[in-house]
Amino acid sequence: MKLKKLVLSTALLAVLGSTQAATDNIVAYTVTEGEDIQTIAGKYDISVTDILVSNGKESEDITVGEVIYIPPKHATGFFDPDTGLYIVAQGDDLLEISRRFGTTVEAIEALNGLQGSLIQAGTELQIPD
Repeated sequence: MKLKKLVLSTALLAVLGSTQAATDNIVAYTVTEGEDIQTIAGKYDISVTDILVSNGKESEDITVGEVIYIPPKHATGFFDPDTGLYIVAQGDDLLEISRRFGTTVEAIEALNGLQGSLIQAGTELQIPD
């Protein structure tokens, strides 16, 4: 499972851009004494979920000196064409995702057992062929 998260995180980093600090690029951020993930998310005006997804983390635990990746505010989700897996980004909705992949909201809902079109950043969706 950790290898899968590492691969997804690495792929997400490749999709999102370089590690230079800029509004539209991902930022490599080193955690300093007294910081927590909520504080860092606030500095960059993004959600904690965005940071967790970008780093393949399941918990909010971080340590001093750890490098975490801060995604751009307007990041798109990650798609693995080999598996058909899409990881939802902040601001995504099923209609936009269905249009991007040439399918329907109903097909995505049915394949993923969704009871409605509400999704959250970090949600893993299978995309129909």
